[in-house]
Amino acid sequence: MRRAGFTLLELLVAVVLTGVVALLVYGAAGAAMDTQARLEAQRLETRSERAWRATLEDALRNARPARAYGDTAFVLEERRDAEGRPRDRLWFVTAGGLPPLTADADWEVLIEPTPQGLSLLAQPLGVNTPPRRLFGPREVTGLDVRLLSPLPGQPGWLDSWAFPRIVPEAIELTYWADAGPVGPPVVLTLPLGLVE
Repeated sequence: MRRAGFTLLELLVAVVLTGVVALLVYGAAGAAMDTQARLEAQRLETRSERAWRATLEDALRNARPARAYGDTAFVLEERRDAEGRPRDRLWFVTAGGLPPLTADADWEVLIEPTPQGLSLLAQPLGVNTPPRRLFGPREVTGLDVRLLSPLPGQPGWLDSWAFPRIVPEAIELTYWADAGPVGPPVVLTLPLGLVE
């Protein structure tokens, strides 16, 4: 006569199999959560880089020429590090447009490479507002700038800028990392180029 129920051996096998399945599910869930966290961090970094690029492009497109004789509007300081990588600095005045560079003031903007990435430092002119500093992509630690001269008789793209009162016609930005250029150059047309 057989009794109804399970033997001790059958119960032990069921408990072991349940434990193995639980470990597999826990491992898969942990891997899925790690992947989700990495994707979220990458998405936030991509969004931050896009916002930085949009702010930079807006500031450059709204760069304005000098308003009075003797004012400076656009300065390119060509620099290189000890290994010969470009570390150019760009200073200009912009009308602002998109936040964080609001349209209620003109802004002095300084773009320069730093160990934390490209830095965009904006100081409002004539308004008691604290300066704004934004950092671009972290892997970008260098900047090579070329400017398109709007003046007749000048060669096309220039590595230096000798016209501080004039906004160039276009700008080419090449981002650099320690290993070399990062991606293709960014070329922007500046609508107020040559306007005095």
